[in-house]
Amino acid sequence: MFSSFKRRFKKVLKRIRRNVSFDESQVVYNGKTYKAYWEEFYGKTSRSFFSRTRVKKQARRAFLDGGFRPDEFCLHGLENKSKNVRDCYLSQRKKDECLISFYGSAWRDVFSVLKDKYVFYTYLKDFYKRDVMYIKAEEDRLPFLSFCNQHPQIFAKLNRGSCGIGARSVLIVNEEQANALFDELVSSGEWIVEELIKQAPEIALFNSSSVNTVRFPSFKKNGVVKNAFPCMRFGRAGSIVDNAALGGLIVSIDEKTGELFPTAYDERGNAFVSHPDSNIQFRGFCVPQWDNLLELIKEAHMALPDNQVYVAFDFALSDSGWCIVEGNWGDLFLQQLSLKKGLRKEFVSLLFGED
Repeated sequence: MFSSFKRRFKKVLKRIRRNVSFDESQVVYNGKTYKAYWEEFYGKTSRSFFSRTRVKKQARRAFLDGGFRPDEFCLHGLENKSKNVRDCYLSQRKKDECLISFYGSAWRDVFSVLKDKYVFYTYLKDFYKRDVMYIKAEEDRLPFLSFCNQHPQIFAKLNRGSCGIGARSVLIVNEEQANALFDELVSSGEWIVEELIKQAPEIALFNSSSVNTVRFPSFKKNGVVKNAFPCMRFGRAGSIVDNAALGGLIVSIDEKTGELFPTAYDERGNAFVSHPDSNIQFRGFCVPQWDNLLELIKEAHMALPDNQVYVAFDFALSDSGWCIVEGNWGDLFLQQLSLKKGLRKEFVSLLFGED
């Protein structure tokens, strides 16, 4: 019986991986990463062997039914929940399958624009409000040195990276250092190099080492743009990125007023009523220039090709106003974690334009 289940499980997993080959998940559902993840969440608890076995069995069923990764299963509190409750949540895999179904054969073209950070930038240069360049090979060396001469403080990230992995902020002090950095970057892939965003002081109060951003899903249908479920991401002291996958915090935002919800969460399920490093409370804080952001998102989305129906924008408030950080083929993991509710029905309704 077990061998039959294992064969079926591998068959389903293989099908999903083939259809959704671009899954950006950092948590693999087998092998050492999978075992390490379960050990982190349950290894230090007083659960019995049978209890842990039961939870893992539930998680496997949640994966087979709804595509939930182990972190989604744990952080959404799906243990001992019925299938009806689980179906209220949108897993990353189901979100990907939903988008592929919606876009049809054109999904690869749509996805390629969002996956390639520089291509996305070329569509929306005016909304970035800073200099950006792309480096890949030796012919980019002189433009890179010129860029560093103009902008001594730069931010570099992998062109097709995710979750802030590999990103770095560098102060260039001389040409020798710039050349060494260029060699290091091009030897490890394709990179986006940007003029550093000077964050507005009101946002920097929470954490000044990272540029803290608003993640805002946006849907465009028949010339009408609808935004929903915004959340703010704050980095931790010493970190240059605000990504929750690297220790940052997520807190939902009231879409109408721009006011933060009272509680933020990290990707280990910990809750915070104030930033753990700066001790600033989330309750009562209104994101500055909120109405301006709402209008800017609509303008930016309308400037994209018509086939870009769904974009999860990341915006930062700089000292000169709101600017785009990047666009994503984003899931609603952060929002569902922060709101403590499933948003599958809402996502499908917004995507397909249903009332």
